[in-house]
Formats: sequence, structure tokens, C-alpha cells
Amino acid sequence: MNASDSLFSLAVPLGRFLGTRLRISALMLIAVLAVVWRVQTFTTSVLFAAVLFLSVCLHEITHLWLTHRLNLRCPERILWPFGGLFGESPRRTNPIASLAGTGVNLILAIAAASQLESRTEFVTLLNPATCWQGLSSDSMTLLLLRVIFLVNTLMTVANLIPVRPLAAGYVLQNALARRFSEIESHDILLRSGLVLSIFGLLAGFVFDLSGLAAMSAFLLLLHVQEAVHWFQPTATERAFSGYDYSDSYADQQRNDLDEDDSDDDDDEISGNVLDRWKSRRESERDLRERELEQREHDELDRVLDKLHTLGRDGLSIAELHLLNRVSARLRQKNH
Repeated sequence: MNASDSLFSLAVPLGRFLGTRLRISALMLIAVLAVVWRVQTFTTSVLFAAVLFLSVCLHEITHLWLTHRLNLRCPERILWPFGGLFGESPRRTNPIASLAGTGVNLILAIAAASQLESRTEFVTLLNPATCWQGLSSDSMTLLLLRVIFLVNTLMTVANLIPVRPLAAGYVLQNALARRFSEIESHDILLRSGLVLSIFGLLAGFVFDLSGLAAMSAFLLLLHVQEAVHWFQPTATERAFSGYDYSDSYADQQRNDLDEDDSDDDDDEISGNVLDRWKSRRESERDLRERELEQREHDELDRVLDKLHTLGRDGLSIAELHLLNRVSARLRQKNH
């Protein structure tokens, strides 16, 4: 899914790294506000916001650096509380590159845990029911270590869930791509994401884990939106499966005109006045339709070229809808 097509893509530009545009999602602000409401202390809230932002940046920078080293192009990424959120990801994924950012979070969590004073403190922070209360401390250093440990532990655990846009989801995508076609693997990822999101939402309500419920609700909405966009244009693929992309849409239009002209000649030869009148009316109607189709003509040639080069995942929702309209016209002509 492209970021520009999502309801969750509200973000502000952050800059560029290795040619990749970085933007920070509004979900970061929502996460910080949720923590402020939960801990209700200014110092802890500021530290949490700073550690979360830096941890997410390190996560994504590591991921992008390794992606760049593997010559995988990634034009845009949006930063959210668990790393990178959709944007224009590379079509090919690499398991090591996908998990690189999660590895950095794990290292930070282990480093912070090694400096904690006791095992009891470690267990308190790992318990979802007591982790927020366990953050409080009179020592600024100890408070910082606890926040670093909690934030990076949450990021590590969350990214091990095999659901996109989390890291393990892209690892699963890579594994499925080796065995199934692109459409089949995408379908499996989408359906499994819906199931896991619903399961996480129910678990969050049953065990009173507001963070799990919030993340699962977001992932569920994200997958529902993608499902609507994914299943709606499936007829487009069937209609264009036999299309010769080496021929432009203009060439096909000219062929259709030649066929229609020959049909008109046959009608005139028949000598039937009524048939000729019907033929003229149909020709006028076809002319009006072609005038409407012409507006999409130039755009369609570009979309077909993009489809041939990048595949279906490289198209935006608007471009898929354009293919839908044209495929409907082609099916109507064939029938």
C-alpha cells in the first residue's frame, strides 16, 4: 500500500537518508499523548518521547542502511512508534534487512537491562500490568535506563509479530514469495493480518492491555482498508492478464476504429434505411464514448507501462481504478 492512499498517512517531512524520504507519522504524537495520560509526570513523558523518537530513528536508519547496501530501492518511509510504516517500500525484501532495525532495538534493551539494579525491577518492567508504575524513580539516570529498556523491549516484541508493516511481516512475505505467486502471497499476508489483528484486539480487551488493543485496532483498520483496495481491483488483473503491453492503448483504439469502419461499410451495403439510421446512432454514441475515453488515454499508456515495469503493487489506488474502468469497457465490448 502506498502512503498517499492511506487514511493513516498523515505525516510531516523529516528529511532524507540515503535517498529515502523520511516522514514522521502523527501516530507518534498520539503515542506520546497516551503515555502522558498514563504516567502523568512531565519528566517521564519527555524522556519517553525522546527515547521513542531516537529508538525509532535508529531502527529505521539501520534498516535503510542495510537496504541500501543490498541495492534495494526504498523511495519513502513513514516513521511510526514501531519503526517504518508503509510508504513506498522495495518490491523485493530481505529477511536480514527487515530484522536489522529490530536487532538494534534488542541490543539497546539488553544494554539498558544490564544496568538495572535488581531482577525484581527487570520483572516489574516486563509485566504489562506494572510496567508503567515501575518507571518512576528519583534518579534521572535510572529513569532513563528504565525508559530505554521498556521502549526498545516493546519495539522488539511488536516487530516479531508476523504482520505487515511490522518487521516479521516482511520476513513472512519473503518466505511466501519463494513458494507462492505474488498475488497468492499478498492474499495470505492480508488474511493472516486480519486474523491476528482481531485476535490481538480481543486479547487486549480480555486481559485489559490497552496498548495491545490500540495497536491491534490500528493494524485491523489498516488491513481492512487494504483489503477493500486489494479485492476491488482483482477483476482488472483478469481482464489485463492477456494484454500485450508492448502495444499502446492508442494502437488498440485505432484497431477498434478500423473494425467499426468495416462494420459501417457492411451496413451501408445492406441498403436498409433503418439499419443505416441505427448504425449512425450507434456511431454517434461510440464517438461520445471515445471522447470520454480519450481523457484517460494518455494516462492509461503511462499506467500500463508502469504495470509492466513495477507490477501491480507499484500502482496507486487511483491507477488501479483507472484500469478497472478500462477493463470494464473491454469486457463490455467482448460480450
